[in-house]
Amino acid sequence: MISVKCLDGKGKCKWYAYCAFRSNVNAWKLRKVFDTHSCSKDFNVKLMTSKWLSQRMEKSVRENPTIKVMDIREKVTRKWNVGISRNMAFRKRAMAKDNIEGSFNEQFRRLYGYGHELLKTNPGTTVQIKVDNINGEVIFQRFYACLKACKDNFVCCRPIIGLDGCFLKGKYGGELLTAVGRDGNEQMLPIAYVVVEVENKETWTWFLELLIEDLGGKDVCAGITFISNQHKGLLATFQDLLPRVEQRSCVRHLYSNFRKTFPRKNLKRLMWRAAIATHPQEWEAEMRNIKAINVDALKYLLVIPPRWAANRTKMTQYQALVCPKVWNRFQKEPWLGRYWLPRWSREKLFEVIHISQFGHQFVVNVETMDCTCRKWAITGIPCTHAITAMKFLNINAEYYIGHWFRKSTYEKTYNTIINPINGQHIWEVTPY
Repeated sequence: MISVKCLDGKGKCKWYAYCAFRSNVNAWKLRKVFDTHSCSKDFNVKLMTSKWLSQRMEKSVRENPTIKVMDIREKVTRKWNVGISRNMAFRKRAMAKDNIEGSFNEQFRRLYGYGHELLKTNPGTTVQIKVDNINGEVIFQRFYACLKACKDNFVCCRPIIGLDGCFLKGKYGGELLTAVGRDGNEQMLPIAYVVVEVENKETWTWFLELLIEDLGGKDVCAGITFISNQHKGLLATFQDLLPRVEQRSCVRHLYSNFRKTFPRKNLKRLMWRAAIATHPQEWEAEMRNIKAINVDALKYLLVIPPRWAANRTKMTQYQALVCPKVWNRFQKEPWLGRYWLPRWSREKLFEVIHISQFGHQFVVNVETMDCTCRKWAITGIPCTHAITAMKFLNINAEYYIGHWFRKSTYEKTYNTIINPINGQHIWEVTPY
């Protein structure tokens, strides 16, 4: 049994609660409670100590080491609805910093152990740790990791790699450089990462030398397209390691720098139109439009060399039996089938009724591929009523979609192609 009483108001508050343990259900039960306080609220809780607060607020101090004492007091008030003194907030911040710095130092000491564990649990993984030895004291400098699974997975992806970096927030700073690919579902696939002291040519060279070796060498990586923010150190690294490799610029990064000097929205629109141009003549036309608005903006963009890539979607790469747009339409029909109920008549003949709207019913003959709603006959795609009947028979409705919507029919349709022609703006000038 447990009794809880409010001791505020000099012990005269009537708030009271009584709990008892019930062994038959193995749980505590609240047997009696008087849930009305006659005392005033006290914002100074003696149970809330600096040590307790430092443990609860350690994450905030870790993310923002320069957090102010006033901000800590406001955050405690909002979260727990209690007040703390300025001295307690100061002590709490100091204790949290000591815990964080101690944890950082401990983590750096365990870095070699972390690397060995990666190699042990993931055979074939590459881990490299670079340190400096200053007066007999080992100082961390860089860490590289490329897991075996990431290497193998990238083999099944398109030969495209994105390179980028970000600052590390913490006591010791540094930067995180990453290499990511794109899987078949257009989602990011991590390949390798490295923690370095700063982003420059030396660190990018160290990172890419290890990455190229993990991916199969320079001959393999020469066929990969790299997308980046065109950092000066990275461009120089590619000139040394892979001088003829295909590179692309991230337009979002380009525009973030471009708008600092040229913030006008019409220039933003024209820049993006130039970025998605698919042939040089179209790009030149958009650049002339930019020149008409701001010559300096044109000069800024001309420093960035244009690169052209062909984007081609082939139906031969599509694996489903039905063409994608028709398949999307077909997928909506079974979702509507939850409102319809099939009644079996004989063989493949059904009466399908609506579960809530009286009088809404149709006759479906699966064998003759017919429904009295006539949607199946008009569109060539089984309607909701037909799919409801097919589910009753455990039949795959996909096989009843018209043959003209199938991938094989689509490929036959475009087996003979029409040769394309250029627009008039790039025709040769003739004397007549």
